[in-house]
Amino acid sequence: MSRSQFIENTLKTFFFAFIVVFVAAYIPYKIVTAESHTDIAGIGRFHFMGYFLIASGVIGYLACFWNFIVDAKGSPIPGDTQDLIVRGLYRYVRNPIYISAVLIFAGEALLFRSLEMIYYLLGWIVVFHLVVVYVEEPFLRTKFGNTYERYCKSVRRWRPRLKPPGKDG
Repeated sequence: MSRSQFIENTLKTFFFAFIVVFVAAYIPYKIVTAESHTDIAGIGRFHFMGYFLIASGVIGYLACFWNFIVDAKGSPIPGDTQDLIVRGLYRYVRNPIYISAVLIFAGEALLFRSLEMIYYLLGWIVVFHLVVVYVEEPFLRTKFGNTYERYCKSVRRWRPRLKPPGKDG
């Protein structure tokens, strides 16, 4: 990959990251600071686990962004990759970027003890699933053919494997 392509992919990734920050930080901030916010007191001290979930999600996002720029020679913008990503977290699960978002939203729901954030999380889970099943997977099947089919057989869509597939996978 040329230096200019690397810079272009990095800029596209930062643009995508800006959208992610809007969806994962600004909107949740507005939700939890609204007057109508419902505090779930029953969570108690368990809400501090939210920090761990948020940190895990952010680390997952950063790892996926790196895979998009370096391994896929593209950006997370749909249709922008040249190669199928099968390294990093993508060795364990096919959609780690969405799982990272779910971890962030779940962490925010716990941290802020927010019923509305639980609804927000559930809404995004439905959206992610529909996008993956009806948009991304058909596109990737068309673009990468048998390579993507083999990948789907060896790596699960949502539940991470504990061990990556072997050399034959």
